[in-house]
Amino acid sequence: MATLGNPQGGSYVHVDFQGMKTIDFNRRIVHRAFSKIGQVIQKDARNRISQRHGSKPGEDPGYWSGATARSIGYYVPRATGSRPGFMVKIAPNQKRGRGMTPLKLHQGPGSSGFYPAYLFYGVRRGAVRTKSHHKGASGGSGWRIAPRGNYMTAALANKKYWTERMLFNTLRRAVKPKPI
Repeated sequence: MATLGNPQGGSYVHVDFQGMKTIDFNRRIVHRAFSKIGQVIQKDARNRISQRHGSKPGEDPGYWSGATARSIGYYVPRATGSRPGFMVKIAPNQKRGRGMTPLKLHQGPGSSGFYPAYLFYGVRRGAVRTKSHHKGASGGSGWRIAPRGNYMTAALANKKYWTERMLFNTLRRAVKPKPI
């Protein structure tokens, strides 16, 4: 018996074998599936921010130089003694990420920081206060960079059903029960 889905959210897969004593499990098939999932979600996230236009608050960021899109990478850790390695990390500037170019942090005043965080959280106008500064005195919205949409979670939500189905089918191929 096998079930797929989780009413509380997230992914849940349960596989039960009746009357089986031993099970052969092929880790390489599952590891390959996580790599494929990383590639597909990486591509979807890059496509979301590869529109050559400016962006409005709440939308996915626009594409100017391509550095943010190229910085998105995925990483599937190897199994160790304490960790099975069945996961994939997909993020901008992913440490040891495959298929990515790291974002370079520029040197100088006011230019350090992690750019995707600035896009997600935004930057308030007058973040560095001066003596004569009054919040909102010049009018406008108060944002220097208004928060943009989270393109990574949107890409993950867009591929959620496909990811669950892929893992479900992969586990069916990777697990081979042996009769008593």
